[in-house]
Amino acid sequence: MAIIYQALQYLHILVGAAALVLFWVPMAATKGSSTHKRLGTLYANAMYIVSVSGVVMCIMVLLAPMTFKPQLAELSGEQLIMTIARLRVFETFLLALSLLVFVSIQHGLLVLKAKQNRELLKTPWHLVSVMSLTLSGFVVLYFGLQQSHTLYMIFGVLCSVSGVSTFHYIFKASIKEREWVIEHLSALVGSGIAVYTAFFAVGGRHLLSELLPGQWQVLPWVLPGVIGGVMISRYKKTVNKQFKVQ
Repeated sequence: MAIIYQALQYLHILVGAAALVLFWVPMAATKGSSTHKRLGTLYANAMYIVSVSGVVMCIMVLLAPMTFKPQLAELSGEQLIMTIARLRVFETFLLALSLLVFVSIQHGLLVLKAKQNRELLKTPWHLVSVMSLTLSGFVVLYFGLQQSHTLYMIFGVLCSVSGVSTFHYIFKASIKEREWVIEHLSALVGSGIAVYTAFFAVGGRHLLSELLPGQWQVLPWVLPGVIGGVMISRYKKTVNKQFKVQ
């Protein structure tokens, strides 16, 4: 099992690094062009690999932390119990981010396929995925409030709001003509926010701890969400103008 975990970790890191770069190419390409479609599909496939491997690894650690985190064997007693508790909270946070990536990609692609026909979005698998994201967001928010942890509070809200917003789009009485274009782009940008946040929270954490003191370490974790929000706002204006969303 440890070998499987390590293989998933290598796959997650390698494909995730490629996705960090690839994210910007379809975003910069002309919407609807062959480049946008081809590289957008490549990005989506990469993000599926990143999100699914992330979900599986998080669940493995949550269920058996001693098996997949051998450094815990050096601890004992109360220190071990407290470390495992903190680890499980952090893995729950990473699980929520992985679900945010997965649901964002899945929803974005389904919206593109469904267009005005939202019945295609009401499959049991998609609805369960969105519910899982929503619930994970509430759990992370609870941990954030309990521990006064800014990062967990911010992304607990982000994940839960993203899930609720997705449900709202699926079930609201009607949508505007071509509103699906905005929903598609917003979902894909949302996946980028999650993967960049995960990178800064895990891969870049040690580097950032040396460059940014104290609470300032939260800044690069929050920046992807801020930048992503600005991008979504900008794309909404562009899409409204280009596609004449009514």
